[in-house]
This record gives sequence, structure tokens and C-alpha cells, in this order.
Amino acid sequence: MWYAAVTDEEGRLVACSFSSDKKAAEESAINSLPETRCDLVRSARDSQVVEILHQIYLGKDLDHPPSVAFMTSSKFLKHVYEATMRIPKGKVTTYGRLARLAGSKRLSRAVGNAMARNPLPLIVPCHRVVPSTLQVGNYGGAGTEKGQGGRVKRALLAREGVRFDGERILPSCVWDPS
Repeated sequence: MWYAAVTDEEGRLVACSFSSDKKAAEESAINSLPETRCDLVRSARDSQVVEILHQIYLGKDLDHPPSVAFMTSSKFLKHVYEATMRIPKGKVTTYGRLARLAGSKRLSRAVGNAMARNPLPLIVPCHRVVPSTLQVGNYGGAGTEKGQGGRVKRALLAREGVRFDGERILPSCVWDPS
């Protein structure tokens, strides 16, 4: 697995990606940034950041997650990403529940769009957000072939301890912050 990370001038992680294809991982991390901010960042060469991403990918617990900076002016996106970071490992929540947690119960589609544009996959664990049907849904990881994102998402969830009954996530694995 290849990991790409981009940090700001203060060393905070602003974008990352992972893929079985090195170039796809690098392009995905850079392309997730707003164009106006790309000149403010540099590629992370810190092997500690890459090791953290690898540990998360494997479903391991972290003692010290990396410092992150969200490069968006949208308060809603920041709330959604911060709320997503609260979902415990081994649990999932739905787009609707996450929308309520972020302050707007009507914006579950906007939450879905935020997850699709997540610049910090694994750090902001968008793979832990699923449809209300408790099926895995889609996942747009870098270099993922069309239609294969759900397989990647399910593997990430399984490594973290999420349990399934066929195609559905067991209700006992659903995190409800309320």
C-alpha cells in the first residue's frame, strides 16, 4: 500500500491518501486541496506521518494522532469532519446522524458530498459513515476501480472490528452520539 501526505508550513497534515498505486495516492492527496491553497503546502517526508497512516489502515489504535488543519472556509465542512473524527473505531454512523451531530439534520446529502471530498481519509474516517440501510455504500479511495470502493470500505471496517450480517452492518456496531 502507498501513502501520500501533504502538510502545511507548520507541519500539520492537510491532505492524505492511500492506494495500491503510488501515483494515484499522490495525485489524490494533491487534488483534494483547494487550488488557492496548493502553493502553501509541501509533501510530507516525515516517515512518522506515513507510519501513522499505515497503522490506521491496518485498524490499529493510535497513541498520538497527527495534528491536522482543514483547508476550507466552510464551517459546515469543518463541523462534519470534526464530528466524523469522533466516531469510535469499530463503530459506524449514518449520514443522517452525522448531519444532526454537525448541526443540521436535513443535510445528510451534504454530509455524503463532504465524505466524498474528504481530504484526510483514514484521519477523518469517512469509511465509518454509511447509509441508513446499514449497507456499506460506496467509497472513492484513490486508484480504486469503479465499483470496487465498497469492497475497500468493507475491508477497512472489518479490520477495525465492525461486524456484518451478510451485506449489512450489525446494529450493535452503530454509534449514536445523542
